[in-house]
Amino acid sequence: MIAGGGHMRAQWRGARVVTLVSLLGLAWTAACARESEAALRDRLDQWFAIGDTLAFEARGDCVAAVFRLTSADVKAPMPVVSDPMGMLVQLKRGGRAALDSSRQSPDAGLVALANAERATGMAMRRAALEGRTCMDAVAQSAFRAAIEGPRSVLAYDGENGTVMMLDPVTGLLVVAMGAP
Repeated sequence: MIAGGGHMRAQWRGARVVTLVSLLGLAWTAACARESEAALRDRLDQWFAIGDTLAFEARGDCVAAVFRLTSADVKAPMPVVSDPMGMLVQLKRGGRAALDSSRQSPDAGLVALANAERATGMAMRRAALEGRTCMDAVAQSAFRAAIEGPRSVLAYDGENGTVMMLDPVTGLLVVAMGAP
């Protein structure tokens, strides 16, 4: 009888260890995710009118999301400029800005920003490229349409290293973040 009791205690200890390891694994996974969908939505909602989530993935090294827009307007708290130099000035002033240029796509805007101020432009390009590693096929398709679209608006939140592209043609907002 005593041997059976010892066996039960050993099983109980083993179950507790497995439970502890499982909980640590869940905590590690949560810690590795840079931002939750709810937190990202809350942050973006101050600048854009977002609706349904079409794609979301967050890991320690990237975040990618695609949201349906309920309006193609950029809200007042996100300063909108019409040229890359104006965007750089606004980013230095307030840490965030949107580039709405009918003369160039967001891809061309990123190149112009990198040429004008390498550190900021490359930080934005890196966020966009690294964020793509979290994208599924839906997000990659939306990303390509937005970055190449001449009517798309490029936005950047320097505080969080977030690149956003509002595509009025598809009615989508594409979001990308790279490694911190």
